[in-house]
Amino acid sequence: MGTSGSGGERSFSGDRKAAWEGFLQCQARLMQRLGHELEDAGKIPLSTYDVLAQLAESGGRLRLRDLVDRVVLSQPGLSRKVARLAEEGLVDRLPDPTDGRGVVVRLTRSGRAALRSAAVVHIAGVERLFTDRITDDEARVLAGVFDRLQALPPEPPG
Repeated sequence: MGTSGSGGERSFSGDRKAAWEGFLQCQARLMQRLGHELEDAGKIPLSTYDVLAQLAESGGRLRLRDLVDRVVLSQPGLSRKVARLAEEGLVDRLPDPTDGRGVVVRLTRSGRAALRSAAVVHIAGVERLFTDRITDDEARVLAGVFDRLQALPPEPPG
């Protein structure tokens, strides 16, 4: 399952295994807590926040096929989510001018307002649960690691 590390030992063992398991458990707990905080404050769900934030960070619009690479939803799940968000007036679904079969998802004014309102709660939670609990050096190391891991080549089309 793992490959050999620099010392010839299996890379999915010891601290490497503990790092992977810690990452998974921490991420799951953080997302659960952050989701509950948004819910308790009467804001949009975390999955909606994620979609709207990705759109906002990309200038307010993305092709659906590009958005799927940025969120934690499958392509069919994202399509259903975007359809619901369009019904709620948070996004618009537009024909992709470069691909007649494609869809562009655009953030609406209502979507921006919902995102701004939820961001107050979400960012406070991220600060309290994550950024305030790590040092600047740890943040720099984590940012470097995650930047390197995000640079993985894309999956071949299935």
